[in-house]
Amino acid sequence: MPLFTVTEACTGCGLCVAACPASLVRQAAPGEPPTALEGREAHCIRCGHCAIACPAGAFVHELLPADEFEPIRRKDLPDFAAVRHLLDSRRSCRTFDPAPVPRQELLALIAAVRHAPTGHNTRDVGYVIVDGPARMDVARRGVLDWMAMEVGAKTERARELHLAGAARAAGKGKDVVFRGAPHVVVAHAPDRGITPALDAAIACSWLEIAAAAAGYGACWCGYLIFALDAHRPLGEMLGIPAGRKGYAALLLGRRAARPLAIPPRDMPPVTFF
Repeated sequence: MPLFTVTEACTGCGLCVAACPASLVRQAAPGEPPTALEGREAHCIRCGHCAIACPAGAFVHELLPADEFEPIRRKDLPDFAAVRHLLDSRRSCRTFDPAPVPRQELLALIAAVRHAPTGHNTRDVGYVIVDGPARMDVARRGVLDWMAMEVGAKTERARELHLAGAARAAGKGKDVVFRGAPHVVVAHAPDRGITPALDAAIACSWLEIAAAAAGYGACWCGYLIFALDAHRPLGEMLGIPAGRKGYAALLLGRRAARPLAIPPRDMPPVTFF
C-alpha cells in the first residue's frame, strides 16, 4: 500500500515535498503530482506536515485519517502581545490550596500539551499524576528517604543541594518537597531514545504554561527530579513503567494567592553570528 495518494485537485506545487522532514515525498519535475519513495514507508514519522502543507487539500495520507485533522481557527489564536503577557506573568507557585483538582481538569491540561515537540516526532512522553493527600504522602516519604541516603553517604549532591538542612526542616513538619501542593505530575520517557530527557522537559514546560493559562499554580519540583534520577526504586514506586524514567516533575494545584504584578527581569545576553 502506498504511503499516500493525491486527488485530481493536486496542482503539483511541491509544497508537500518541501514539508516532509524524512524526504519520503518526491516529485519527478515541477508541476508533476508527488509520489512516495518506495520501500521506505516505515521511515514516516507521522508528523502530518505533508498533508497540512497542501493548499488544495489533495494529499491523502494512508496513516493519518483525513477526518482526524483539526482545522486551525485563526481568529481564536492569541496575538504576540497576549502570549508574551502570559509568559511574563507566569510565576512559580509555592503556596497551594490543598484541595485536589478534579481528574477531568487534570486530564484536560494533559490533552492540551499533546502537540509538544519531541525528537523525531516520537511522541513517547507519558505522565504519572500523584493524586491526593495519601499518595502525595507516599511520594514525599520516598523523596525524604532519598535525601537521608544522600546525607548519610555525605555525597557531593547532598552538599550542593543543602539536603541536610532540607531534611531537618522536613523533620520539623515543613513540606520542603511538595510545598503543600495537592498533585505532582511526573513526565516520563524511555531510558534510551533520541532525546527522551529533552522531550519530557519540553512537555512539562508546555504543561506549566497551559496551567498558567487555565488559572492553576505550578512549580518545577527539583527534589523529586533529582531523586528520580538517583534512586530508581522511587520511580517504580510511583508507577513509572519498566524501561522508562521520570525526567521532569511539576507541582500542580490551585494557587493559595494570586500574583498581582510581574517582577522585573533583565534582558538575557544575545549575540548574532
